[in-house]
Parts: sequence; structure tokens; C-alpha cells
Amino acid sequence: MDRPRRFRLPAAWPMLAAFALASLASFAWARPARAADVTFGLAIAVASRDGKPVRDDSWIRAQIEEANRLFAPAQVGFRWTIETRLAAEHTEMHTRKDRDALANAIVDRTTIPIFIVESLEDVDEPGRPRRGVCWKKRYLIVAAYAPPTVLAHELGHFFGNAHSPVTDNLMSYSRSGGDVFLDELQIAAIRASSKRFLASGFLKDMGPPRLYP
Repeated sequence: MDRPRRFRLPAAWPMLAAFALASLASFAWARPARAADVTFGLAIAVASRDGKPVRDDSWIRAQIEEANRLFAPAQVGFRWTIETRLAAEHTEMHTRKDRDALANAIVDRTTIPIFIVESLEDVDEPGRPRRGVCWKKRYLIVAAYAPPTVLAHELGHFFGNAHSPVTDNLMSYSRSGGDVFLDELQIAAIRASSKRFLASGFLKDMGPPRLYP
């Protein structure tokens, strides 16, 4: 009768095993595991001028990447799930009526609606350009000339954060050229809003979870 083959461990096995465990422990310490992130969908509608979108996909992805980087400490991520085109009358935003009219262009109620427009005017100071706005906490409007952190800033409002007076804080208008960040209270607010959105069915977790280094 055939017998299963037996393998004899080399004499140095205990030492090799100890070395391997130490290496794994070192790797785990250098890159700690994170809990699964919640991933929210973004429904992005882009305005056009003369038949061309006011911003291309690479610009939009850069805005989303910055939002993912800055929201990573809150274990919240975003994925571009829907893309549509805005009608010509929505290319420029001048008044409250213009902003309100975007509600009719929302195509999915379980994702975060984002409208990319050519220009966005302050409704309280006519003539003053704005880079972005979280309008009535229902949807975001981002101007085509917005720098990379504007979408993240407006998402910060969407998730319950007010403006900050601290330079280089994401929710501040003041920049020194240093690293942009969220503080612990802001991160806690994002986590709380995330749980509330999911529990109420206001937003869906688009999964699968993401890991951020």
C-alpha cells in the first residue's frame, strides 16, 4: 500500500520561521491594515459650450482623486458612477433660480449629484466668481476653473462641515502652499454623516471597499 510522502524539515527551519514572522510583523507595522471604507457614488453632469464639455474626464478624475485622498482618514471614498450632459441653459450659473433649476437634472437619488459648469457667480455678491458651492445640502456645483481641492471642499460641506479659519484646512479659503488637511472633529463629522446617510437610505455604499495607504 502506498504511503503519503513525509517531508523532513531542515535543521535551520526554526530560525527561518522566526525570521519570516519578524519580516511579516515589520511589514504590517509599516503598512497597517485599515477597516473597509464606505464608497459613495458620484453622479456627475457636465455642461457644454459649443458642443464640447467644459471639462474633460481627466480634470474630473483629478478632483475625485483629491477628494479620496483627503477623505481617506474618515474611511470614506468616492466613485464616479454616472455621467450625463447638462442642457445648454445650465452652462452658466448666475442666480439662485439657476442653481435651483439643477434639481430637475438629478438622475439618481442614491448618489451624490455634482454639476460641472462653465461659470458660477456668487448670488449674494453679483459679479463675484465662485469656484464651487454645496447648494442647499442637496447637490454640488463646481466651476470649470476650480483648482483640484474644490470638489473635496464642497463634499466637506455635504458631509456636515462648516468653513474653518485655519490656513490649509480643507474647509478654509486660506492657503499657504502647505499640505491640505481635515482635523479630527471634521473627520468625525464625515463619519457620522456617512453612517446617517447609509442608515436612512439617502445614499448607498457602492462597494467594494477600498484601501488607502
